[in-house]
Amino acid sequence: MEHTEIRAVVFDLDGVVRHYDRDHEADIEVRFGLEPGSLLREAFGGDIGDDLMCGRIDHAEFVVRLGAVLGSVDAAQELADMRAEVDPDAVRLVQHLQTQLPVALLTNGSRRTRVELEEQGLAGVFDHVFNAAELGVAKPSPRIYRHVLEVLGVGAPMAVFVDDHLPNVEGARAVGMVGHHYRGLDELVGFLDGLGLDVAPRLD
Repeated sequence: MEHTEIRAVVFDLDGVVRHYDRDHEADIEVRFGLEPGSLLREAFGGDIGDDLMCGRIDHAEFVVRLGAVLGSVDAAQELADMRAEVDPDAVRLVQHLQTQLPVALLTNGSRRTRVELEEQGLAGVFDHVFNAAELGVAKPSPRIYRHVLEVLGVGAPMAVFVDDHLPNVEGARAVGMVGHHYRGLDELVGFLDGLGLDVAPRLD
């Protein structure tokens, strides 16, 4: 099967390049008597999360508002204090892909995302960093994907987008990008290989 030449790859951050401890989140719910699954649902399933990811509020206000909904500011603070663990294999894949084409990051982040990238040694890993909190619009809005494509200077069919959240992948596909729903690094490597990209060093 022939593919359009790929000229850029765009990665999501959380759930792809770095990962949060879901067991820790479940433990917070148990210790504070919260319904299972409610922590992330209340944090990112509505206006509070949207306001954080679009940069309208900082983490301090996020904690206050989430704490009011949960009935526990301490639980909200503990969630906000969590830090994700970087996947070194994913970083190596990004760095290898950069020898062939531009590689960008597109994240529904927060006002502190740039600081976190610096702290975790990721600030210089990507050619471009697109943060919803700086742009004022979040995935899966078509506007954010079109902005990324415009800055990268590539047509949608020539850009791959990788995200672990299916609605975000579908949003990218809706504007014509090549979307991959991330469920593991080996599967991603196979997908990129199928598009004609050189991913061999990742497998060494």
